[in-house]
Amino acid sequence: MRARLARLTRRGRRRLFVVSTAGILGGGAPLWVPQMLATLPAFSVREVVVVGTRYTPPDEIKRLAGIEVDASVWDDPRIWEDRVRQHPMVRDVDVRREGLRTLEIAVVEKRPVALVVTPELRPVNGEGRVLPLDPAEAHLDLPVIGGLANVEGEVVADAGVRELALLLEELNRANAEFVSVVSEVSRTPEGAYRFVMLPSADAGVVLLPREDPVLALDRVSIALGHIEDERVAHADARFAGQVVLKRAEAR
Repeated sequence: MRARLARLTRRGRRRLFVVSTAGILGGGAPLWVPQMLATLPAFSVREVVVVGTRYTPPDEIKRLAGIEVDASVWDDPRIWEDRVRQHPMVRDVDVRREGLRTLEIAVVEKRPVALVVTPELRPVNGEGRVLPLDPAEAHLDLPVIGGLANVEGEVVADAGVRELALLLEELNRANAEFVSVVSEVSRTPEGAYRFVMLPSADAGVVLLPREDPVLALDRVSIALGHIEDERVAHADARFAGQVVLKRAEAR
């Protein structure tokens, strides 16, 4: 056996190493294996791909990650991820291997859900954090939260405005089509939610209760589905288990 191994050519030993490595990786690599593979030129990074971004330029993410020219796809990605998380538009990030020589930076951005008046229009996410986006340049077609918002640092200080931002985020997950035709949202004196809709919507104004507004919106959608070829002026779902519709006046 020892004599047989001695007769292995350099190419044969390389093939033996590759087969052994594949077996280790297929069976679950020990902790020391990535450190060993990181030293091999065959796994040096040749390409970095950024996915998941809509508002942040991919090149900006690559520069922030600062992946070194001699980096390996087997290097510990946590230092790159920590760098990318410093970007004000990044909620989370995952750097992972794609093939032998490619790294993929998967970004989860902070998503704008509304515009607040400060007095200039500024985008906020569901947590009420002001995002570093120009509404015009980013082509943000978002609902406006009624009233003047007080911003401290990069966070909206008004609890009521933050509540409406969170509401829009929840409604967008449940019914993105509805939110896409909302022009403005505010609170009524009684504490309900008032949505002024765009002309393309089936109703001019929609009123939802503060308690379980998502379920109430489902009732509104069902009620409006029974109205054909006529726009509704008001759809009021503040009443338990029912929706009151007011037809628009004929012109």
